[in-house]
Amino acid sequence: MTDEREFFRRSREMMDCYGRGDYAAALSATERLAAEFPTQSARTGFWRICLLSRLQKMDEALQVFREALNAGMWWSESTLRSDPDLEPLQGDPGFEGMVAVCRERHAAAQQGSCPALFIREPGKAAGPWPVLVALHAMSSSAEADLSHWETACEKGWLVAAVQSSQMAWPGAYSWSDRDLGQAEALQQYGRLCERYPIDRSRVVVGGFSQGGALAIRLALNGSLPACGFLAVCPGRIEPALLAEWTASRREVQPRGYLVAGGRDPRHDFFLQVCGYLSQHGIACRLEDHPELGHEFPPDFGKSLEKALKFFASKDTN
Repeated sequence: MTDEREFFRRSREMMDCYGRGDYAAALSATERLAAEFPTQSARTGFWRICLLSRLQKMDEALQVFREALNAGMWWSESTLRSDPDLEPLQGDPGFEGMVAVCRERHAAAQQGSCPALFIREPGKAAGPWPVLVALHAMSSSAEADLSHWETACEKGWLVAAVQSSQMAWPGAYSWSDRDLGQAEALQQYGRLCERYPIDRSRVVVGGFSQGGALAIRLALNGSLPACGFLAVCPGRIEPALLAEWTASRREVQPRGYLVAGGRDPRHDFFLQVCGYLSQHGIACRLEDHPELGHEFPPDFGKSLEKALKFFASKDTN
């Protein structure tokens, strides 16, 4: 997954331009990425369509979409409907026709899609092992995100990366159906417990973006017996749901650790979540990175180590 990490490292330029509203510069950066990383064509193709739409270049956006379909690509309808960048294209006959093609291809691919589990064992020491359950981001995969989490193996933790069955595009998955996402994560955790000696008093669930929001849900509502959750730039959670999960009282309340990017559009939301949990008796720590966007910190291994120590401590600050 070296290519994957390098791609996202190189994508920071595009993200910075997008965050400033310089969509023309973001498009130029995306086109360079498309040329240098052909294996990322689904992602860069989607970004190109979005940016051309932002620039009001509708004919060009539709042409990029058409060329992608001709090459066999598709994106899920929820991906094409939920992105605000594509709002100007909604209802356009050409766009709607191509969405219909994507819908058919997605449905055919989804029939053979199943949740999956990827394991990394500690290098030393016999079990029972503490477990880190890792949940990928929207439009990502367990294998793509696993390299960020597997450094926990060096500390004696077994890392179990769960992959959703919900396809966003070929090779990329989401947790958009949250109830199904919870059910699949619990199913894969059950498989893990059957196959490995697990220390069930030391189970942590972590995730990035949409996977981070699901990690919070699983830990707070008690469906996964986690002593803590580590959410990196988590996806948005409705206040009513957060209140519902927080009200799920347990004998031992889980601890929370949030990693936030100061340049992430949801930064204020991260602060609100941490404050809300602390006010409701759940020990929660926020690690803030002012220069970070919606991404893993470059030295995430250090963040992971701090979080694991926090879950094991009595410190409430």
